[in-house]
Amino acid sequence: MVQGPWPLVSRCLQVGVIMTTKPKTPATNARQIAPTKTLQVIDPQDINRHPTPRLGTADEVRMEMARLYRDARSGRVEVGDATKLAYILSQLATLLRIDDLEQRTAALERVLKAEARK
Repeated sequence: MVQGPWPLVSRCLQVGVIMTTKPKTPATNARQIAPTKTLQVIDPQDINRHPTPRLGTADEVRMEMARLYRDARSGRVEVGDATKLAYILSQLATLLRIDDLEQRTAALERVLKAEARK
């Protein structure tokens, strides 16, 4: 006799199904695993329905943060999730700024070393 959700979870992991504990919409394939938790099986086709944004420059990070703000204001993204993602984006912007400063500093040091040798 099978007890608890673990056989279901292990079977889903074996077949490569991704699962979430926070369904966005009511689903017909959701199963109750605890009195307060619902487990939803996500189809692999739904995983990449939103393309991954390019975040290589500060401008791209700014544009993604603006898109996230609009999505949160319109209700397409929960405010709590938007807050977490905006924090990550701000950390990325900080890292991009630091990387830019390190590259500029390294370039200046190379020029100074070249002039000192002359």
